[in-house]
Amino acid sequence: MEGPRHERRRHFRGKARPGRVMPVRFRTPAHATWISAETRNIGVGGAYIAAAEPIEVGTTVTVEITLPTTDQTFTLPAVVRWSSHAAPSGMGVQFVGVDVDILLELNDYFSSLTSA
Repeated sequence: MEGPRHERRRHFRGKARPGRVMPVRFRTPAHATWISAETRNIGVGGAYIAAAEPIEVGTTVTVEITLPTTDQTFTLPAVVRWSSHAAPSGMGVQFVGVDVDILLELNDYFSSLTSA
């Protein structure tokens, strides 16, 4: 395998939650402006972000998500692992260097989605 598809399989993103749509914001160090988007698949290790203008592979981004159950907002450092400009455009990000307490809280939330 080569290209972005190979990259997707190499990186752990935790147990995915396909079909879960959540609003997110993200930005890069080069751009101070937040870009609004939404996830289509998210887990404690990373997310697929549907975005009109995906960011280049290897770029560090900051992702901000708000849990709907608590209105608590988390700011997560991430790296773009794959990107597609073809419809539907988007990118896969891997969360990196996230505090373990935040990971546990996110995991609790994502686990609650499947127990219903």
